[in-house]
Amino acid sequence: MRPCNLIVLGVCLGACMIPPRVRAQAPAAGPLVLLLPTSVRATALGNAWVAGRDEYSIFYNPAQLVATNGIGAAFGRYDWNGTSGAITSGVTIGPITYGWGVELAEFKARTSATYPFALDELVQRGTRDAMSFVASGGMNYVIKGFRTGVAIKYAEDRVDGYTSAGLVGAPVRNGFLLGDLGASHPFMSGTAALSVQHIGDHSSLRLPMQTTLGWAAQKPVGEFDMAFTAQVSERNNWVGGGGGIEAGYGWIEGWSVAARAGAHRTETSAQRPFTMGGSLNADRLVLDYALEFFEHRQLAHHIAIRWR
Repeated sequence: MRPCNLIVLGVCLGACMIPPRVRAQAPAAGPLVLLLPTSVRATALGNAWVAGRDEYSIFYNPAQLVATNGIGAAFGRYDWNGTSGAITSGVTIGPITYGWGVELAEFKARTSATYPFALDELVQRGTRDAMSFVASGGMNYVIKGFRTGVAIKYAEDRVDGYTSAGLVGAPVRNGFLLGDLGASHPFMSGTAALSVQHIGDHSSLRLPMQTTLGWAAQKPVGEFDMAFTAQVSERNNWVGGGGGIEAGYGWIEGWSVAARAGAHRTETSAQRPFTMGGSLNADRLVLDYALEFFEHRQLAHHIAIRWR
């Protein structure tokens, strides 16, 4: 890897570790599903995927959408409480690539928790039924060397107003029609990308509108296929980011394995900054796995399955 590329990666990773001047933790925002990692590969790489490209890019940057020959499915389990699932797909028709994705998270919210919820609510045992949902569709097109994309989505949170003990709580149902914009361009042997997500009616600062700048690259190093990704984002006066590295090895055509590790600036004190994972490509079957860490040895497991 060239020294200049290492500098870019180092700057982005360093920036995400510097405490911002205004907020020490990310402000509470909703719908909660908009804050969750979706791509299992991205989750293992510190959820830094604004410049990454796969079918899950509909949730990160519509400019990076790719066509697929099937449907990708991802599943997550947050300790003993929350469950998430997502399906995505994409197709190229002429010069335009179209993509869509749906993600759903179900969990038990604590009676004492106030809306909007923090990410660690997914690993805390609760009593109130809660659901967070998003459906998104988008497209991208290359204009003078710049890949540009746009997406429209509907996101909603629902929380039951009653607990299992029969106590009355405050029911929640918030739905929003939102938009995403993105762009990407080759840069320093990789790809630089910019996205502005969750654009909508911000009369309430609960919506997590954010701007993200990132870079990603892939390069063979000896017998290994290496990948690097990094990004910095800003949301409501809070600065975060992350990055990761992947090493892949293939011993025969269609068969390969990969190991991944990443780090990111956590949004809450209950999260831990490191992530890890791997993948297995067995001919037409692709399996991805990622692991997130929380306080009190709580874990989140993510699995993606794709049949090509």
